[in-house]
Amino acid sequence: MENSVQNGGMNKILLVVTLLLICFGVAEVYTASAPLAIANGQTAEFYMIKHFQKVIPGLFFIFVFSFVDYKHWRWLGRLAFGVGVVLTIAALVSGHGVKGASRWFLGIQPSEIMKLGMFVLLCEKLSLAGNNIKTLKCSVIQPAVPVGITAILLALQPNYSMMLIILIIVGCVMLTAGVNLKYMAYAVGAAIPVILVKLMTSPHSRARILAFFADEGEMAASSYQSEHALQALGNGGLFGTGFGQGVLKWGYLPEAHKDVVYSVIGEELGFVGTFTVLVLFTLLFAQGFKIAQHASTRFGKYLALAMTLSIFMNFAIHVCVSVDLGPTTGQPLPFISFGGTNLIYSSVAVGILLNISRPNSGRLIKEPYAGRSSLETSVFRNVELTRSGV
Repeated sequence: MENSVQNGGMNKILLVVTLLLICFGVAEVYTASAPLAIANGQTAEFYMIKHFQKVIPGLFFIFVFSFVDYKHWRWLGRLAFGVGVVLTIAALVSGHGVKGASRWFLGIQPSEIMKLGMFVLLCEKLSLAGNNIKTLKCSVIQPAVPVGITAILLALQPNYSMMLIILIIVGCVMLTAGVNLKYMAYAVGAAIPVILVKLMTSPHSRARILAFFADEGEMAASSYQSEHALQALGNGGLFGTGFGQGVLKWGYLPEAHKDVVYSVIGEELGFVGTFTVLVLFTLLFAQGFKIAQHASTRFGKYLALAMTLSIFMNFAIHVCVSVDLGPTTGQPLPFISFGGTNLIYSSVAVGILLNISRPNSGRLIKEPYAGRSSLETSVFRNVELTRSGV
């Protein structure tokens, strides 16, 4: 079947939706952060300007990586993983933590770099497995090395929400690749008790989890943000209070421009605003999954799936926290929350997706033949395994 995405060239819908979200994000960061900036003795535009300083390199990375053939990510991924691991360790050693977590070094969150490199390494290993994908080596041992290093470093920070997000994405990609379900089940069964113990022995994460399941009025300090986020959404009604006219951001929503910016959108722009955001992200994810479906190499297929899922998971968790369907995690709303390393990561991810959607990208990638018994044939049908015809 002829590739419908590639016949149209680079995926323009994905590009336009991303640019709309980025522009919308600049405006939302301004309105959500103005009270905090004023309270700190800064101008109302202070955080918006800092955010815009991250938007510029983000746009640059979208443009550049949309032209860089994704075959080069086989070595770029190793570089990103190595740099990310070194900088993440440096953040842990430096001891400069925020809210009890050592996640920052030299003004960046290196775990985002490590996460990108880990996804690339995972996708490469799975794409090169060929007919050996069902073996213990390809199903567990090889993926366990980069994934295990990443999970351990995130647990040490600690950053359990990102660790869980990564493990879920890894599981989805591995299932799509068709790894041996028995070996994968053993690995998951061994990991779940360890994760649960870590979550419940960490005072910070335990407080948030217990606050989420507690009755109203209990654990007030830990549920403060989620309760006010839900109240902000309720205040907005159908059309909202008007842009810049929200009330809850004035001291009632900690990190309003980061952790619960979706609630600020709901209060000021109402259901119409939040629904528009949902539509834009739905379009973005639909195009990402379409690119994965029509990718002409297994590496491109798995990489596109990982990049799309990584943005989706941040989005889903941020929205769930804002509507009180999950414990507070601090996950940003991609392209809209106050920008930092996650904005750069999301921009790089979109750049990679745009390149995979190009007609001639990845044509020199050669992969071993894989029989059509893996799950990828049921998830992504009518797809050539490689451009080379192998």
